[in-house]
Amino acid sequence: MKISFLIRAVSAIALAILAGLAGCATGNMTGWSVPRRSLEDQVDLLREHVEIRLPDNQDTAVPAVIMLHGCGGLRDVQEAYAADLLDAGYAVLLVDSNRARAIDRFGAMTQVCTALRLWGQERAADIPAAIALARESSAIDADRLALIGWSHGGWTVLEALDYAAEGRSAPALLPTPADSAWTPLPGVRAAIALYPYCGFPVRADGRGFPRTIPLHIILAERDLVAPPGDCVRLFDRSEASGVAIDHEIWPGQTHAFDEPNGPPDPRMQYDADAADRARARILVWLEEAFA
Repeated sequence: MKISFLIRAVSAIALAILAGLAGCATGNMTGWSVPRRSLEDQVDLLREHVEIRLPDNQDTAVPAVIMLHGCGGLRDVQEAYAADLLDAGYAVLLVDSNRARAIDRFGAMTQVCTALRLWGQERAADIPAAIALARESSAIDADRLALIGWSHGGWTVLEALDYAAEGRSAPALLPTPADSAWTPLPGVRAAIALYPYCGFPVRADGRGFPRTIPLHIILAERDLVAPPGDCVRLFDRSEASGVAIDHEIWPGQTHAFDEPNGPPDPRMQYDADAADRARARILVWLEEAFA
């Protein structure tokens, strides 16, 4: 009798958890659980959580790179890239999408990294807001911007580009008034993603990326977190639709191969040489974009 009761109780708990997960997925997919804000309100949401860093000895407005962290939040990997970018003369905007929504490290790992909240479709609204913050600074050349996203941040970049190609904002933003001069990603000259997540529930399917924003991707051959095959299929569809995506699959590398102090996950292995190569490759892409 006690065993039967225990089985029923465990089953009820399991069903409740599954129902909760299904509800979260449905809410994210349909958008009914996603807060919708005006661009001004989205800027206010992020303002205290976007750190703008400028290169030393700056005497004119410089190009800027908007950096979008992985699901776990800002980590040492963003610091390493930011240091190289600043040395190269670029401004950096470090966007902390999690903290802006009061998501701490534990919440990030248990909710964002498990796709219970803050899908890339919703987070894509952070990019126009970061662009608006860049445009507020006279030290930044807002007509020469680039996006870099890691993992979940790469997913976010893909979604933002997909919405831009459709001529509309991310669904977390209220519709922008009709204006023939309006563009979803003003000033963005290039987009870069490192080991982005491309599987379900990613909305972007590769059939609608913009032709005017070059997209560069670095994938990891041994990535078990964001399998590269999902992205390759997406990029194949993009090429079939007439927009070729510059992507590379780096042999032997895992997810977060450039993260020096990553989470204790056996699926992720840091490779210092590969990390150096990735940062150098990005500098080449930015030089081409901002020429």
